Parts: sequence; structure tokens; C-alpha cells
Amino acid sequence: MILKKFTLTFCTLLFGTSLLFVPVHAENRTEAEKKETESLLQKGLTVHEIDREIVRLAEEDVKLGGQLTDTEKKIAAQEIVVKDAKKRAGKVIRSYYAGERESLWSVLLSVRSLPDLLKTYEYLDIILDHDHRSLTAHQDAYRELGAMKTKLANQRTDLQKTKENYVKQKERILALQSELNRELDASGRSELILALIQELNGRWAQEGLPLFRTYFRSLAGVMDYFPELLTPGGKDSHLTLETGGGKFQMTDHQLNAFLRSKDSKFDDLTFQFKPDGVMAFGTKDDMDVSIKGTYEMEKDGDQPVIAFRVQELVFNGFKLPDTTGKSLEKEFNLRIYPKKLFSFVSVEQITLEDGLLAIKLGLNW
Repeated sequence: MILKKFTLTFCTLLFGTSLLFVPVHAENRTEAEKKETESLLQKGLTVHEIDREIVRLAEEDVKLGGQLTDTEKKIAAQEIVVKDAKKRAGKVIRSYYAGERESLWSVLLSVRSLPDLLKTYEYLDIILDHDHRSLTAHQDAYRELGAMKTKLANQRTDLQKTKENYVKQKERILALQSELNRELDASGRSELILALIQELNGRWAQEGLPLFRTYFRSLAGVMDYFPELLTPGGKDSHLTLETGGGKFQMTDHQLNAFLRSKDSKFDDLTFQFKPDGVMAFGTKDDMDVSIKGTYEMEKDGDQPVIAFRVQELVFNGFKLPDTTGKSLEKEFNLRIYPKKLFSFVSVEQITLEDGLLAIKLGLNW
């Protein structure tokens, strides 16, 4: 069903009056036309968002390409550092094999007075410290070079994935745009529907997307307060310690109260736990929004994390494509890092039920 904002616009276009304040009189429109219009609006919004993702991927491609070039230059410079450090380390090692350092100890043992002993020991300590720094510098330089090469490999992988995703989204938008054009031509109302699509896309870009970003930014900010929920004995703690581990449990009512106590923006948004995911819905400035997602165990490098994965975003009854959710995930970090809270804790299981989130924890001493 086309929502009130767009039903209003549709009717005012038909009668040639104001786009914003004319009452709805659409008795002459058939249910089929309503469904057709809604379907075309949905496709128009999807095309708009995929096109925005293509622009983002093109920018990311340029950014990653620049990072790749910068890393390659740093590797070239670091290889010179490694070569120089290796040369100096080699001299030190050869001096030990040649017995040069043993003669220094002989000098120390041959001194006859305490002042000469202290002075000789001081010189010897300087030489040994220099040897140590030469060997350590080689190890550090080699280690840093290895880290740079690993970073370069990761950047190349990211760049390749970005290029592949760019091609995929390009093919996707071409097919969808072609389908939209055919259906617009067949509708016989292409000019009218294009005006509605333009208004929907404009409102999404100017108000809808900023509103979603506001909520995601607030959620990322609240993550800083998450340790309060895991402090045993704390007034806001939802952690129960058990033999060999623990359990974190929180109802959706408790989550809503916690979020609203930290940020008033959540007064307009209500979260619900369901077996198939986490729902959030609300209305702000005549805009209906909903977010659906789930918690998954993932790896961030070598570190295990609990990640929130967006499954669906809806704006005024229209679903956004998967690219919108993924871009918001990249823009705002909604991950929970158990090891940063407690180094000895591991997450063994995440369970969602009606009104309840439960996380089973293990202890790794």
C-alpha cells in the first residue's frame, strides 16, 4: 500500500494542485494501479540506492588504490632499512665468530686497578649495547617489513573485492533500470510515476537516510556504555556468573530503558527481540522507519566479536536494498568486543527468543 505521504502526492498530481496539502480523493484509482505504483516506487528507490552504492564503491576503489600505492612505497623504503640493518647485524655476528668480542673480555680481566676496571667496563658496555641494538634493529625492521607485506596483501584483497562488487552492482542496476523503464512505459502513467519516484527518492536522501544514520550513530555511541551491563554486581548488570562461565540475559524492555537512559533519540525507537532477529521501529517527523537485524559471531582479525548484521531496512513502507544496510554497517561500528571487556571471556552461544536476548559465556583462564 502506498503510504499517506505518497498517496497525497499522487492525488495532487492528478488534480494539478498542491503537492503537500490537498486531501486524498482517489476513488477513481483501481487497486491494481495502487499496487503497480507502489511496485514502481519501490524499484525506483532501489535503483537510487544501488546507484549511490556504485558511487561509494568507485570512491573506495580510488581510496584503496591510493593506500596500495602508499604501502608499496613504504615497503620499498623498508627493504632498504632491512638491508642496512642486516649488514650491521652481520658485522656484529661475524665479530663474535672471529673472537673479537672475546678479546674485549680479556682486556677487562687484565686491568690492574679499580678505576681502569670501571672505565674498561663502561667501554665494553657501550660496545655490547651497540651490538644488541644492531641485532634488535634488524629483527624489528624485518618484522615491520613482514607486517607491511601482510597489509599490502589485505589491501589487494579488499581492492579486488571492491572491484568485483562494483561490477556486480553495475550489472544489477542496469537490469533493474531496464525493467523499471519497461514497466513505466507499459503503465501509461510514466510522467506521473516518475514524479512520485523523484519525490520519494528526494525525501529519502534529504530526511530518511540522515534519520537512519542518526539512529546508527547513536547505537554506536551507546556501545561505550555496554560494560555497565556486564559488571558483576553492578546496578545495571545483566551478567550472572556460573561454574565454568556465565550468562548474559536482557529483555527488550530492559534494552529500551537502557538505551533511552543514555540517549533521548531512542525515545522514538522501540526494540523487540524475536527468534529470527532484532526489530526496531518508530515514527519521527511523519517518517515511519524499521530496522531488522541479528547478532552473529565473527572475527575481526584474530579477535572474536559479536557483530550486528542488518537484514532489512524499511522507510515509509518501502524496503531499502541490501547495499544500504551494508553501507551503514561499514559507516558505524556496532560490534561488541568481549575480549576488550574481559580478556578471559569467550562467547559460546547467542540466543534470541520472544522478548529476550541470551548470551552464553565461557571462561578462559
